[in-house]
Amino acid sequence: MNFLDQVYFDNSIRNYIAVAIVILLAFLLKRLISKYATSLLFKLIKPQKGKLDKPKFDSFIAGPVERILFVLVAIFSLDRLNFPHQLFFTIHKVTSRDIVDGLSSAIIIICFVALIIRFMDFIVHLISVREGDGKTAGEFQLIYFFKDFIRVVIIIIGIAFILKISFGLNISNLLTGLSIIGAALALSARESLENLIASFIIFFDKPFETGDLVKVNNYLGTVERIGLRSTRIRTIEKSVLTVPNKQMVDSILDNWSMRNLVRNEIKVLVSPQSTSDDLEKSISGIKEILKAKIESLNDYSVYLQEINNDSAVISIIYFTEMSMPLDELNKLKQEINIEIKKLHEKHDIKSSVSTSVKLVN
Repeated sequence: MNFLDQVYFDNSIRNYIAVAIVILLAFLLKRLISKYATSLLFKLIKPQKGKLDKPKFDSFIAGPVERILFVLVAIFSLDRLNFPHQLFFTIHKVTSRDIVDGLSSAIIIICFVALIIRFMDFIVHLISVREGDGKTAGEFQLIYFFKDFIRVVIIIIGIAFILKISFGLNISNLLTGLSIIGAALALSARESLENLIASFIIFFDKPFETGDLVKVNNYLGTVERIGLRSTRIRTIEKSVLTVPNKQMVDSILDNWSMRNLVRNEIKVLVSPQSTSDDLEKSISGIKEILKAKIESLNDYSVYLQEINNDSAVISIIYFTEMSMPLDELNKLKQEINIEIKKLHEKHDIKSSVSTSVKLVN
C-alpha cells in the first residue's frame, strides 16, 4: 500500500497533507491578501480625504480581515476530512460531530461580528477625520456614544445568531423568556435604567460636552467621557470622579466652559479708625494698580462696600478671560495683593483683622 494512502482516524495521509498545505498557505498568504484588499479599499477612500493615513486604516481593517480569511479556509478545509469514529460520542442526544460543527459556526460568527465592529470603529474614525477641523471632542460625543451603544447591539445579535445557528435554540422562545427576565431585571435595576435614560438626555439637551469644565456636587473638573451609565470627570486634584448620569441631570450643574469671563473678588479690610482721606487714597491707589494691569483684565470696579465696628470693607471686583491659565490667574492675584500691601505701607493705612481673597464661583 502506498504510504500516502494509509488511513488513520478514517482519513488518508494524503488528505491530511492536502488539508495541512491549504491551511499553511492560508496562514502564509492571509496578510498579503488582506493587505491587497485593504489597499484597494484605501485607494477608493483616500482621494476623498487625504488626511487618512494607510497605517491607521490597516490597523482597523487588516487584522479582522486576516482572521476571518484564515478561519474560513481552515474550517472549510478541515470539513473535507471525515469525522473520526474514534471521537464519536453522544451527550444528551447531542453528538460530538454536532458539537464540533456548532463550535466552528460560532467561531465564524464571532469573526464576522469582530469585523463589523472594527469597520464601525473605522467609520467613526473617518467621520472624525473628515469633520475634525476646528471641532472639539464634545461635538463628537454623540457619535462615540452611539458607537458604544451599537457595539452592544451587534454583540447581542451575534450571541443570538450563535444560539440559533450553532446550538439550534429557538430564538423566539428564548426572546420570550428573556423579555420576562428582562422585565424582572428592569424593576430591580431601576437606577441603571434611569442612568441610561439620563445619558440620552445629556446628549440631546447638551448641558455639557466632553472637554467642558463643570462644577457638580461641589466638585470641579473637566469632563473626560460620557458613558451609558456614568460621566467621568478629571478633577482639579487630577483624580477621576465617576458621577452617575442621573445625578448629572438632576443636580445643579455649573458649566464653567460656557462662561466668557471669570469674576474675581478681593475684599480689603481697613481699620475703622482710618480717616476718609486714607480711604480715598486706598481706593484711588487700587484703581491705579488695576489700570496698570488692564491688558490682563477685561473690566474692574473698586468701591467702599461698608463701614462697621470691625473694619471698613473695600470691595475689588475684576474680570479675566476664561481662557487664562490657572497659574497666570494666581500670579495676577498675587501681584495685585502685594501692590495693595505696598500702597497701604506707603500711606501708613492700617489694616483691620485680615484681608480675604476669594474666587467667586
